[in-house]
Amino acid sequence: MSARFNTKTFTSTALATFVAGAAFVMFLSHSSTLQAAPLQAAPTPTRAPQAQLAAGEYVFNLAGCVGCHTDKKNGGARLAGGRAFKTDYGTFYAPNITPDADTGIGTWTFDQFRRAIREGMAPDGSHYFPAFPYTSYTHMTDQDLGALWTYLQAQPTVSQSNRAHDLNAPFNWRWLVTFWNALYLDQGPKPQWDRGRYLAEALSHCSECHTPRTLLGGAITAMAFSGTPRNPEGITVPNITSDRETGIGKWKEGDFDMLFSMGMLPDGDFVSGVMSESISHSTSKMTEADRKALIGYIRALPPVRNLIKAKK
Repeated sequence: MSARFNTKTFTSTALATFVAGAAFVMFLSHSSTLQAAPLQAAPTPTRAPQAQLAAGEYVFNLAGCVGCHTDKKNGGARLAGGRAFKTDYGTFYAPNITPDADTGIGTWTFDQFRRAIREGMAPDGSHYFPAFPYTSYTHMTDQDLGALWTYLQAQPTVSQSNRAHDLNAPFNWRWLVTFWNALYLDQGPKPQWDRGRYLAEALSHCSECHTPRTLLGGAITAMAFSGTPRNPEGITVPNITSDRETGIGKWKEGDFDMLFSMGMLPDGDFVSGVMSESISHSTSKMTEADRKALIGYIRALPPVRNLIKAKK
């Protein structure tokens, strides 16, 4: 689970048909067509109490927003976007999510924000590509959505225009995401989920990286969390099911705690790459209770035998 342990899993398979190819890339960005019931009005950010801002910051950290939306490698401003995600189908660039009125989300309404998170829809009605993991964030509670909105609206503005994705046709045809969503988007909160599952599958979206994909980019649920040979950065993503031979079934609770709090593996090595970011930005900031809930959920995952080897 070191550099092998990474984000936004993409299947690198030759596309058999035009539709298959198009739908698969949809998975690589953000979107959705289904409608959700209206939510309660969001809190007014400028008058938000400290408790609401603190709650929003906690959701923000667990969702890993800062890592994707900050181009740290090139000295980019916090949350101003521009981070590149290179894939076999082109390069995706994260957008500016500061409250700047011209280049960020400063003119968005809460309902537009909700639609982006729940449905993968931009304010202009276009689809995001599912590299933005709205397929997991859609399961956020209304309370966490409102708190996150409040926190983002209270952040410093940065004027930085968004960079267009550099994709080849048909992978840049957003309207095709409509069909992908119809096949794979399971929209809306899951009130029956316990805290551990909510942390793993909604906020921290672990399954986005660790679950193998079909040719169309949909999750193979029967192999959930069993890893993939290569993510968008060309790094293997390990099997984190309880399988004792190909997964992490031999790990003890303390091994997980060391991983999620400081990034250290049972063999004394440390994770790197995007997983290292996930530790520093997210899991290390969890409360002890939430970390235990997450560990409990992962340890209880059904074993799936799936030996992951890096693709050359």
